[in-house]
Order: sequence, then structure tokens, then C-alpha cells
Amino acid sequence: MILLADVGNSRIKWVVLEQGVFRLRGQADHRREDWTEFADRQWSRLPPPTRALVVSVAGPTACAALAEWMERAWAIKAEFAVSTAAAQGIRNSYTEPERMGADRWVAMIAAWNLTRQTCYVIDCGTALTIDALAANGQHLGGVIVPGMRLMREALYQETQQIPPEAGESQLFGQSTRDCVWGGATHAVAAAIDGITERMMAVNGVGVRLLTGGDAARISPYLLGRYRLEPDLIFHGLRVIAEQG
Repeated sequence: MILLADVGNSRIKWVVLEQGVFRLRGQADHRREDWTEFADRQWSRLPPPTRALVVSVAGPTACAALAEWMERAWAIKAEFAVSTAAAQGIRNSYTEPERMGADRWVAMIAAWNLTRQTCYVIDCGTALTIDALAANGQHLGGVIVPGMRLMREALYQETQQIPPEAGESQLFGQSTRDCVWGGATHAVAAAIDGITERMMAVNGVGVRLLTGGDAARISPYLLGRYRLEPDLIFHGLRVIAEQG
């Protein structure tokens, strides 16, 4: 039994991999959280796994605390995914591959192993990332854009008369709060459609895989054809677990 965990900028998601099947799912917000208390509350009742594979963009303090907790609670050493020059059939375009977010790298490993063809990986999280992979597994590069929440928060923080209120993502907003929510939603949707169309004009038509915490929320506003893959990170971690 293997614990697979995705530690994002604001949320942790995890599944237990048992005999090739994802079981015992969970997720929780971790912002402003004590990592040891978080692990005690969320994981202490899980059956002890034999391995734990983690992809994290939450920084070294989070990784160290979670690793210490796993060693103390489960007597296992956490295995953290890192970006490399090449792995599991794909090759990194970064001249300093270790500086790529490990979540992007793991998502691309999953995308190529699921499709084995030209594909575009769109991860809708705190940040929106879009990466292009050629059919031979070569990473061609990508872009990073603020996600919907960051767009809204930028307006709240940098303006005097836009309070942080929940709104509806309407194209024709008729209140300031709805204009802000609609603007962020449609800006991200337009970025996804526009950037992937531009990438495909250069690299060729391919499968567009949509993942991340906001993927289902943004999907209805997209004009192109996309394949929703909410477990993309976990698929990538499973490939790493099985292939080394």
C-alpha cells in the first residue's frame, strides 16, 4: 500500500494506491497550518502505508515536517518527486531542470504515459500552468499565469474600492463583485484557449489535458475540446512508484 500525496500552494490531496487502484481519498486546505498538526489530524487514522510518494511545491519546511511525521508515525522515509533532465519517457526543456515545479514535471510524466502523443498539460491551481509535450516526449516549454484566486486577490489588495466579496462568474456582471469573479474566470478561460491554440499552431494538434483544483470550475467556460484528468498528478506518482 502506497500513499500518494500532492502538496500544493494551498491544498493537499492524497490517495492510497493498493493493487493498482486509488483508494481512501482525501483533501484539505493547509494554508496557515502547522504541518505536524495537519498530518496528525488528516493521516493518523490511515492504515500505515509501506511507501509514501509526495510531490510538493509548499517549500522545504513543509517537506521536512511531513517527512519527519511519516518516519515517526509510519516508520517509512517519504520519497519526494523532483524535476530532472529526463524521466519515464519525457525530456525537460529547462537548462536547470531542478528549478521546474515538481508538480508540473509529474503531471507531464502522467500525460505522456497516458497518451503517448502530442499533448498539452493545463494545471488550474493557485497558478495556471500550461506545458507542451511533443509526441516523442520532448518538453517544448510552457507558461505560468496567475490563477483565478490570485487575480481576484490582486484586485482586492491593490485597489481601494473593491472589497473581497464572493460573486458569480458572469460574462455581463452587473455588480462589482460579479465583475471581478467573471473577469478572473473568463480571463483564465481565454488564456487557456488562446495559449493552447497558439501552441498547437506551432507544435501541432494534440490532446489537451485539464487538471488541478479549479479544472472542473473553469471547464464550462472553455471553447476548445479538453480532457478532464483530475487524478493526473496521482497517475504520474504511480508511474514513478512503479517504474522507479
